Amino acid sequence: MDGIKGEDIYFRVGEAILANVPLSMVLTDPNQVDNPIVYVNGAFERLTGYSASAVVGRNCRFLQGDDVDQEEIRVLSDAIAAREPVTVTLRNTRADGKPFRNRLMISPVFDANGDLHAFVGLQSEVLSTPPRDGHSVTAIDDRIAEMQHRMKNHLQMVASLVRMQSHADEGSHGYDLLSRRINALSLLYDEFSRPPQAQAPRYDVVSAGGYVSRVASTVGALDGRRDIRISIDVDPVYMRSEPAAQLGLITSEILSNTLQHAFVGREEGMISVSLKQGGGDRVRLSVSDDGIGMSEDWPKTGNLGARIVSGLVRQLGAELKVASGSGGSVVLLDFDSVLDTSLEGDGTRVVSDAEGARSGETPRLPGE
Repeated sequence: MDGIKGEDIYFRVGEAILANVPLSMVLTDPNQVDNPIVYVNGAFERLTGYSASAVVGRNCRFLQGDDVDQEEIRVLSDAIAAREPVTVTLRNTRADGKPFRNRLMISPVFDANGDLHAFVGLQSEVLSTPPRDGHSVTAIDDRIAEMQHRMKNHLQMVASLVRMQSHADEGSHGYDLLSRRINALSLLYDEFSRPPQAQAPRYDVVSAGGYVSRVASTVGALDGRRDIRISIDVDPVYMRSEPAAQLGLITSEILSNTLQHAFVGREEGMISVSLKQGGGDRVRLSVSDDGIGMSEDWPKTGNLGARIVSGLVRQLGAELKVASGSGGSVVLLDFDSVLDTSLEGDGTRVVSDAEGARSGETPRLPGE
C-alpha cells in the first residue's frame, strides 16, 4: 500500500477488521508479482487447514491442487484481470488432501483516486446436503454479499487513508497516525465480531454512542496524560456501519487535534465528549475543552487530519462548527441519521428495512 511499511499495514488492517469475522477472508496484493496473499484470518485457517504462515506470499491457486481444469477458474481469472468483482464455486483441496466446494466472492479494493490496492476474498463451504439452518448457495451468497459490502467499504476507506498518509511526508510519525486511524475503525468491529451481528444484513446497525465512547476512551488512553481527563456522555444513537465508521474517524481526529493543541503549557485539563439524539433524526456530536483555545479555521486549514475531517463531514452530510476563546474550545457536528430499527425477541436491535442495508454510495475519503 504505497510503500508505507506495506506488510505491517496489511497485517494491521487484517487484525483490525478481518480477524474475528466468522467467514473465511483473504487479502491479496495485486501490486506484487502474482497477486500473493498478504493476510488470512482465523476462519480461513479453520476452513482450509492451512496456517497463515504457510499461505502468505503465495497465490490462492494452490488451493486448486491438481484440479486446475475448471471453467470457474477461467471466470475468476478473467474477472481479476479486469479488476472486477466475481462470485464462483471452486473445487478446492484442504491441507489434509480432502476436497471441498468453496463458494468464493472476490472484490477489488480501490482508493478514492481509483487506484487498485487489494482484492478481498470471502469464502464459505458449500455442503452437498444443506443443513437445516439454510446454508444453501443462495443463503451463502446473501451472507457473503452483505459481509463483503461492509468489509470492502471500510477497506476502501483504509486504502484512501494509506494513500493520503503516504503523501503527507510525516515519516514514522505518519505510520503511527495511520495505525491510530485504523484502530478507530477496528473498534467498530467489536459490534460485528459476535453473532448475530456478523451473520445477517438486518444486523448492520451499531450503537454509535457506544462506538464513540470507545473511540474517545482509546484516544485518551493512547495520549497517556492522566491529568487530562475525558468526560463522556452519549445516547445510544443507532446508525448503519458506514456512517458510524465516518463518525468514529471524525471523533478520533477532533479529539487528537484537541489533545495536541488545547493544552500546550498545561498539565491539567478536561475534555467533554457527548453524542445526543435531538429532535427527529437530528444528532449532535460535541467535543469541548477548557484549554487555551484553538484555531476556528480548523479543519478548513490544517494538516492531513484536518483534510480527513473535512472530507468525512461532507460525506456524512453534516455541519461542523468551531468556537474558541480563552476559556477553551467547542467543536459541534450536526447531522441527520435516518434509520428505522426494531427490537428482536431477544432484545437485539436490528434494521427494520433489510434491503436498505446495502443502499447508499461507497464511502471513500477525498484524494490528496
